[in-house]
Amino acid sequence: MTHAELIKNYKETTAADAYILGFAIRGWVYQLIIKELPDWMFKFDRESTSHGGKIKERFRPNTDDKLTMIHRLGAEKVGTVEEILTATGRKNKGEAWEKYQTEKAGQEWKKDSVPYYLDGDLTVNGVKYQIKFESASFANEETILEGMKHQAA
Repeated sequence: MTHAELIKNYKETTAADAYILGFAIRGWVYQLIIKELPDWMFKFDRESTSHGGKIKERFRPNTDDKLTMIHRLGAEKVGTVEEILTATGRKNKGEAWEKYQTEKAGQEWKKDSVPYYLDGDLTVNGVKYQIKFESASFANEETILEGMKHQAA
């Protein structure tokens, strides 16, 4: 699939109603809660060969993207990298971000591997959120194809 096809198919198959995105800049962590992801947020990438080398879409904002999210999309500062990511006790930034968001919502966090097309990472007041921190994968091509099969069933 092309980059555009991957984005389109991901968006058509996601179970998420909205997204909680996180990123760090100048020692601060910002969050952006957004209903629909603009195409520019998807970066075409390939997994390492040790992880299969599959094509994937990733949330990997550069500095300009981060400034756009702050100044144009309303991303809010939520704390320092130390406060938000290190305090959770998780070494993986994505897991730390998920744990932070889940506990902030008053729920207990547990690591899972539910595909993006079946459920969100967090449900609050009936809204399913996908939670992503910078450098996170949205999905690889194989998982997006599974999402398309699931939707067609």
